[in-house]
Amino acid sequence: MDLRRFLIFYIYLVETFLLHVKLLGMKNIFKTTVLLILLNITTAEAQNTYTYTGKPIFKVSVTRANSPIGSFTMELFPNIAPRHTRNFDSLASVGFYDSTAFHRVVPGFVIQGGDPNSKNGPPSTWGQGNPNQPTVKAEFSAARHLRGIVSAARSSNINSATSQFFVCVAAASNLNGQYSAYGRVTNGMSVVDNIVASPRDASDRPLQKVAMYVSYIGSNDTVPLPPTLITPPNDSMELDVSAPIFLKWNPVSDGIIYELEVSTSPNFIDTVAFVKTASLVYSILIPEPSTIYYWRLRTNNGGHFSAYSPARRFFTQWDYTGITQTNLNNTGVQVFPNPSNGKFKLCNLKRGDLIEVFSIEGKLISSSTTKDNEFYLDIESSGKGLYSYRVSNNNVIKKQGKLFVK
Repeated sequence: MDLRRFLIFYIYLVETFLLHVKLLGMKNIFKTTVLLILLNITTAEAQNTYTYTGKPIFKVSVTRANSPIGSFTMELFPNIAPRHTRNFDSLASVGFYDSTAFHRVVPGFVIQGGDPNSKNGPPSTWGQGNPNQPTVKAEFSAARHLRGIVSAARSSNINSATSQFFVCVAAASNLNGQYSAYGRVTNGMSVVDNIVASPRDASDRPLQKVAMYVSYIGSNDTVPLPPTLITPPNDSMELDVSAPIFLKWNPVSDGIIYELEVSTSPNFIDTVAFVKTASLVYSILIPEPSTIYYWRLRTNNGGHFSAYSPARRFFTQWDYTGITQTNLNNTGVQVFPNPSNGKFKLCNLKRGDLIEVFSIEGKLISSSTTKDNEFYLDIESSGKGLYSYRVSNNNVIKKQGKLFVK
């Protein structure tokens, strides 16, 4: 840092001297050489960021008119906005934010700061930024802009974020999905409230400079717990497919985003839905009747994922067409009622037909050979759920399908 500051001061002296030199070509060559040296040193310093394995934690000490007013602590979300986290961390590691101002305070909304112009530039330029600053691509997510959330300031160009950031002092749902949330205040919101209450002018700029000094203090490596699923209860039967099915779960204390998976397979190979949400409920339209669905969630706390919750399953409403009673015009094998409480009647059989029933995992749970053209099947003791059956004779399949025990 000492060499970098020396070079900045040296460039200033050189430019002042060269104003009196008429050799324009030599001037540009000399300036370019020094600037390249400075750029290399700055780049090397920016890459020398602090090491963190979870959420990097920063202490922001604040002064008003050079008098300390306190500090607040914030942690960043590399698991949600890795580019913005790395940008802030890189800048903080070289002291970039030190003596920059919170140049915008809007009660009930945000405080904003981090513009390099606010170090020594005229107050009228604070918030305008430096056009030579590198930009960070947007990382919009499901994270909500709640009180205490740290997010990237930008222009109308969604990929124009640089060093400036804001802290929400109240929930701001209008910013959700429009700005890149990449951290939150974990301690000291009273100091943030003090900042936002600063006397200000018509441009929301504090009348006295409110400066920050940012220091890295560690990493939050906490791994979150998985959510506890609430509804529908496990093995819920005959959920109506003509209306949304509401999946609900309990909050996790440090959860920022929840990842929901819905599948038709217990190992979640055939995914029906994969959703990232900050909500505690998700409504889903299930198109298929007579089907088993599985669902599970995991928590993203901004630094780590939890394990997945134990999966639950539910059964969508059975298609009753043609299976509540026998069809006299159908001479093939028939099963009714289906669904039932576990007792089914099979008709139009032949003596010697083999009737097999399997669990959804493919395990054989019942096998019987018929003695006449009707057979009463009782699998009530196997429990509620979906089963498959097969009717065959001499290894030739005559009928197969599903049985629903409710």
